[in-house]
Amino acid sequence: MPSEIRRFSYLEVKAITNNFERVIGRGGFGIVYHGVLEDNTTEVAVKLRSDASAQGTKEFNAEANLSSKAQHKNLVSLVGYCAEDDHLALLYPYMAKGSLKDHLFVIGTDGREKVLSWAQRLQIAADAAQGLEFLHTGCAIPIIHRDVKTHNILLTESFEAKIADFGMSKPFPIANTQSFITASRVVGTDGFLDPEYLGSGQLHEKSDVYSFGIVLLELITGVPAVERLGRGHIVEWVGMELDKHEIAGIVDAKLQGEYEPKSMRNVLKLAMRCTMKSTSERPAMREVVAQLKKSLELEVARGVGSNVSMEVSETSQSDSIELMHVQMANMSSLTTR
Repeated sequence: MPSEIRRFSYLEVKAITNNFERVIGRGGFGIVYHGVLEDNTTEVAVKLRSDASAQGTKEFNAEANLSSKAQHKNLVSLVGYCAEDDHLALLYPYMAKGSLKDHLFVIGTDGREKVLSWAQRLQIAADAAQGLEFLHTGCAIPIIHRDVKTHNILLTESFEAKIADFGMSKPFPIANTQSFITASRVVGTDGFLDPEYLGSGQLHEKSDVYSFGIVLLELITGVPAVERLGRGHIVEWVGMELDKHEIAGIVDAKLQGEYEPKSMRNVLKLAMRCTMKSTSERPAMREVVAQLKKSLELEVARGVGSNVSMEVSETSQSDSIELMHVQMANMSSLTTR
């Protein structure tokens, strides 16, 4: 581990979490607890391995190493770790707004539904895409995440999105002359798994692109990737609706028609390209990022008036993305119903 990554004792972890008082999440690795460092101001999320977890030291080491070395504003960074006897824990910055999944499908404690505007959904998608693009092209050795989903996209107080959970991630050596690597086992989440990878065991960076396409479809529709007793897999029913030219039946009704139509059509088209059956037909993450930024600018121009539209047009795309973060922190369009 890099020297700047702090190692915590198990007793320190217990103190930080106030004896594991507050649970803020659960995953394949174990339970996630809220914690506060000894400065009494720095909040952290402590992911503690559960005895019942199928993930062990191998996944812990993979996540700890990748989280400490892959540094990007749209990737969750590692604060520290604990590896003491059978106690394994990873400490991350606390993401105040939880996961993207929470905002799409989870009813609030007050019994009311959280609703993200289309601008917010696009901003979150663009952020997450930039993090994924960095894993594929910005690291010394490209990294395939292998478990991209709305649950693993976390949100800061200002709704900046960060990709999390690198326990299943796989390095993709540059020297590899093939366009894929053969995985010893297929891992991922049902509904988000690349069907080509699932069928052949051949892992490609565009396996992540497929999973991200499912994320985009969930953002568009407000419907989970798989509805067990409903419409089945999201790609199949969206495809059938498109065959009937029924776009209105695809878009999340909670948006109440509040979106720029061209922006919506462009992202829907992009999502369907990402989820093509063959990896060769899917775009690279670099193109996905570029398309999402264009669609975001269209929505910004529609939603915040001519003055801001002109400001966006006179800045670079990356500047306009940052502008949106400032706006979204104060937007009243994150409503509850």
